[in-house]
Amino acid sequence: MTREIVATRPELGIADTARLFAMENMAAADAYIGCWNDKYYWQNWRPIAAIRAGDADGNPATVGDPNWKPLFDPGASELGLNFGPPLATPPFPDHPSAHSCSSSAIVHTLQNVFGTDKISFSAYSPRTRTSRSFERLSDALKEIIDARVWGGIHFRTADVQGAVLGKKVAHYLNQHYFQPAN
Repeated sequence: MTREIVATRPELGIADTARLFAMENMAAADAYIGCWNDKYYWQNWRPIAAIRAGDADGNPATVGDPNWKPLFDPGASELGLNFGPPLATPPFPDHPSAHSCSSSAIVHTLQNVFGTDKISFSAYSPRTRTSRSFERLSDALKEIIDARVWGGIHFRTADVQGAVLGKKVAHYLNQHYFQPAN
């Protein structure tokens, strides 16, 4: 995503492009650090565990479904998603979503650098062998959040709060680092 957006911006020279890539990578790395710190602090279970063990969660209003499988599951080959390694629910805590943390950090870094959200681009998925087009950077972030929920690997709160963490990291870095040289 980033390389296409940057490559199509004629106002960026080599130094500005290198600066932008450094900013994005630092934002994503810092967002991952915050994310993983929170994952192991909160230790939230993933939807697969929560749904399967709904009878034992202490809430009499929930019922477990021990046979429930998420879309993001090794058995998803019937959905035509068998172009890469098998899909599986990650074996670490749900909250917050690392994908949302890093994606949000990158999106907000791009918004900060270019001063706008309205940058259209397309992204290719080698897993599905399809391209998706977006009119705004934030549209891609919204779709990432939805996809992680629809795939059954995160609760929406994990994705939304991951996106908030990434945004805060990007704004902090924008205020404190990579200031233009005078």
